Amino acid sequence: MSLAHGETAVREAAPEVVRPKGVALAIESAPTLLLGLQRTVGNAAVCRFLARQPTPAQTPTATPVAKVGTVGGKRPAITETSKTFDDCNAAVAWINSGVYTGEAQPVYKPTAGKIRHKKLPDGTQQGEVDISWAYDPSSTAEVIVPTWADMTADEKAAVAKYKSALKAHEVMHFDVTDKVVKALPKTVKATGSDPLDATTNLQNEVNTYQSDAQTAIDTATTDYDTLTGHGATQSAVGGVDVHLACP
Repeated sequence: MSLAHGETAVREAAPEVVRPKGVALAIESAPTLLLGLQRTVGNAAVCRFLARQPTPAQTPTATPVAKVGTVGGKRPAITETSKTFDDCNAAVAWINSGVYTGEAQPVYKPTAGKIRHKKLPDGTQQGEVDISWAYDPSSTAEVIVPTWADMTADEKAAVAKYKSALKAHEVMHFDVTDKVVKALPKTVKATGSDPLDATTNLQNEVNTYQSDAQTAIDTATTDYDTLTGHGATQSAVGGVDVHLACP
C-alpha cells in the first residue's frame, strides 16, 4: 500500500483475512465443517499480524441466534513506544521517510452454529449454518511516539497533538472493520441431492464466504486509507490530520 504524502506519512497495510484452507467434511459436525472459518477468517488484521490466528471456539452445544456477534464499541488499549531523536526536525524527517509509525490489529472471531438440513419441495436437500462474530480481546493497537532531550512546552504540545491524531487514525481501523463484519451474511446456505452433497456444497459456500470477507475488509480498509492518506488527511472523515509540526 502506498504511503501518505504530506508532512508525515503513516505506513500501514490493509487488514488481511488469511486465504481459506481445506477442511474435512462431516454432516454431524458443524465445528468440523467450519473449523477453517474459525482459524482463517478470525483475523482482520493490519500490517504485521497476518500470521497470528485466534484459538478456535469450543464446540457449541446449540445453534446460536442468527446474528452478528458483539463487534461494536470494544477497542484495545493503545500501546505507546517512545523513539528518541536529536530534535524535532529529526523526528519529522524520520516520520516523513515512510517508516512504520503505528498499527492496528483488529481481531474478530467467528463461531459456527449447528448445521441444519431440510428437504425442499423439489426433493433436494438444503444445508445451512448460522455464523456469529465477536470482537476478540487479542486485538491490539500501537503507536510510536517521538521524543528528544530538553523538549520545550510547545514541542511537547506538538507531539501530544501528533500522538492523539495518530491514535485516532488507528482506532478508526476498528470502526471500519466493525462495519464490514456487521454487514457480513449471518447464514450460509447450500443445496444438494442428499445431506452429504448439501454439506459438501455448504463447505464450498463457506470458502466463498471467507473469500468475500477478505475482499470486503481489504476494500474497506484501502478506501479508508486512501481517503485519509493513512492519517495525513484524516480530516476527510471528520478527524484531525496526522502530522508533527515543529514549533
